Amino acid sequence: MMSRRVFRIPSVLSLACTAVALHVGAPRAFAGALQDMISPVSVPTLNEDPRVDTEIRPMYMFTSIANDFATQGGRYQVVAVQARAALTDRIGFIATKDGYVWLDPKQAVPDHSGWANVAFGFKGSVWQDEDTASIASIGLRYEAPMGNQRVFMGYGDGLLNPFVSAAKGFDDVHLQAYAGPRIAISGQDSSFFDASLHVDYQLWKLYPLAEFNWVYVYDAGRRIPLSQEGFDLVDFGSSKAQEESVVTTALGMRYRVTDDIDLGVTGEFPLTSDSGIFGWRVTTDLIWRPMGWNALF
Repeated sequence: MMSRRVFRIPSVLSLACTAVALHVGAPRAFAGALQDMISPVSVPTLNEDPRVDTEIRPMYMFTSIANDFATQGGRYQVVAVQARAALTDRIGFIATKDGYVWLDPKQAVPDHSGWANVAFGFKGSVWQDEDTASIASIGLRYEAPMGNQRVFMGYGDGLLNPFVSAAKGFDDVHLQAYAGPRIAISGQDSSFFDASLHVDYQLWKLYPLAEFNWVYVYDAGRRIPLSQEGFDLVDFGSSKAQEESVVTTALGMRYRVTDDIDLGVTGEFPLTSDSGIFGWRVTTDLIWRPMGWNALF
């Protein structure tokens, strides 16, 4: 019998939304060439935009489970809302993982639904140059095991995720990169190293984009004797997944509806033969960055 947890509502998101509501009347954290850039779309719980700003980002992810995974295929869907709040023009609070999960495997386990874990933390810009359209940031997140075990969340003691993120603009071409480990606090969970690369080209309000994502298991867990891991959203604690390496590519676009609203969509596919749970994925989101809402201090 799986244990029940009292935490079901992602309260960290509520805290972030409250902080957003306080951010009225100050200029934006970035402007000009940096403002012309867009945020990455795929693996949104990991790949963090280096810019510091205030935003609300609802999203939907549909993932097809690989046929050679333990469940012999299936799907899982996630509806979530990310929130970010600029505390100063260089430091921001981020809440990047939450939401509700629907799990529909073909074999091994029954269909279930439930809350995801919650991840939150801070990021800070350590280099920002508007003249060269360049920025670099560092950050730290904690993923709390507040989710429902029926959808493979809520196990262990959580993950720590220190990371670096940087972006550079070259006229209408924009590059962005992210890298950092997810360090399991409990030895039952697996630990990962993640890296992402994003490139886009600005065509007025349309931004065609390509992204590459890499998830590597550098320290396998001890929870279950499985040879495959859960990529970006799930940590099975698979004891036989040591050095599993999954690379994906995502192709899609963003559209700047207004100065403070972006829409994004990508289709993502694995490039490695053994992709763990990952079959293919569609990710969609909407980013609302209210003009004039920014730093609290």
